Amino acid sequence: MAVRRPSTVAKEERRPSGGRSMSSIDVDALPAPQTGIPKKKNLFQKVWYWHKTQWRGANLFECLLLVAVALALWWVVPSGLPPKTWHIFVLFLVTILGAIMEPLPMSGVCLVMLAIIALTQTLTTAEMLSGFGNDTVWLIVFAFFISSGFVSTGLGKRICFYVLKLVGTTTLGLAYGFCLCELILAIAIPSSTARAAGIMLPILQPLLEEGFSSTPKQGTEKLIGKYLVLVEAAANAISSISWLTGGAWNALMAKFMLHEGVNVGWVEWAYSMAPVGIFPLAVAPLVIFLIFPPEIKKTPEARSIAENKLKEMGSMSAGEIQMTIVFIFVVLLWILSSMLKDIFPFSTAAVASVGVACLLLLGIINVKDDIVSNQGAFDLLIWFGVLLMLATQLKEKGFFDWFASLINLSGMSPVPVTILITFIFYATQYAFASITAHVSALFPVFLSIMQQAGVPMEMGCRALAYTTLSGHLTPYTSSSNPPLFAMGYVKTGEWWLLGVVLFVVNMCLLMSVGFGYWWILGYWKS
Repeated sequence: MAVRRPSTVAKEERRPSGGRSMSSIDVDALPAPQTGIPKKKNLFQKVWYWHKTQWRGANLFECLLLVAVALALWWVVPSGLPPKTWHIFVLFLVTILGAIMEPLPMSGVCLVMLAIIALTQTLTTAEMLSGFGNDTVWLIVFAFFISSGFVSTGLGKRICFYVLKLVGTTTLGLAYGFCLCELILAIAIPSSTARAAGIMLPILQPLLEEGFSSTPKQGTEKLIGKYLVLVEAAANAISSISWLTGGAWNALMAKFMLHEGVNVGWVEWAYSMAPVGIFPLAVAPLVIFLIFPPEIKKTPEARSIAENKLKEMGSMSAGEIQMTIVFIFVVLLWILSSMLKDIFPFSTAAVASVGVACLLLLGIINVKDDIVSNQGAFDLLIWFGVLLMLATQLKEKGFFDWFASLINLSGMSPVPVTILITFIFYATQYAFASITAHVSALFPVFLSIMQQAGVPMEMGCRALAYTTLSGHLTPYTSSSNPPLFAMGYVKTGEWWLLGVVLFVVNMCLLMSVGFGYWWILGYWKS
């Protein structure tokens, strides 16, 4: 006797000809209608399921946790601190926690915080929006627009392939080629994620899979893939400290330094940080080579692949040539405006705006695709402006000085204080999934502690800025790491192990090369 499926029975009942009546259908055999919320669940489970599957807004559970933190601290005002200053700190702390937990993307968290500031009347409207008029914020926004020209014209990839063609005959040479590419690109591209995921990853992945047959799927990641992925991650993090435009957080640090009386423009940053940053960039491939030695030592394939890619690209296009000229012009104007301020009285943001204008007039970038649709630039404008505003308000209202007075290191000499503070600042990156959030939360506090301990601030500011190369520590401590980690070449434990080793190496380089170089420049003078 044949057994009919319920769906078949239903179809038969819809036929106009005879057959069984609807009343004879086995209703229990039909699939239950989907209500979206499973039955036989308690209230909490139903809410959790609804939140995970149907709610499209912010993560409500994380929002409730942030509200609880704010309410728990709002009325606990420490003695010696005005209530309004404490309230600004509470909102700043909740913003940083929101940036870490991400109930909304970071810019969304900051926009909600602006609304809360307005509702609580913690700051005036002018104070609340002051961060968006800051030249430091716009320097990085303009740098994002300029970097679009490197991507759209293909100049960024051409530079990388040319470097790999020159030095790619050995595995170590290939590693230094990636380091050099990152160092060059960091001059103009202030997003480490854009450099890693937008330019380097599309070059690295086919090179490993097609050129060397080194893939996790085949179990051949140790041939060369693991080594080069770790080198790229380290190079991406380290190269960011060499230039003011190497990372959005650099401009943020420069603004905090200015509050301590240390004025660092593009040129001052370059000659005081780039020579120091080159050393960890040069040492990292050797350290990784010793810990995770690749099985392939000679790489003639890399040069041939780079040559083929350059042939496919052909000679430099008019757009690439124009992009090169504009970029050189911008860098020269940065240098001249720093050295000859009477003749070239331009700020770094003003020079960057001139570069954007030139690229627009030449048609290298266009308003629709590279300006209005540049999500990265406007995302940065929102969260950078809000974080800078909150940190600036805390500084102006004396919060950081008050907090630093609670940690008295005045009995120690400047060198031990500097080593201790930089070590702690470097290590606390483990608690953050964003270098910007880390810098926003702790950089001004640690600067105040160093200043009250008598550390020469020209040196102290740069030593603390050096430790922001800490993005290499784990797969999550920098937004550029997850795309590299997702390739599958490196295990979590291996990444953490290398992070600790490079932590020690980089601190040793800071205490030797960094301190020595800054002593030569006279930064150790009080």
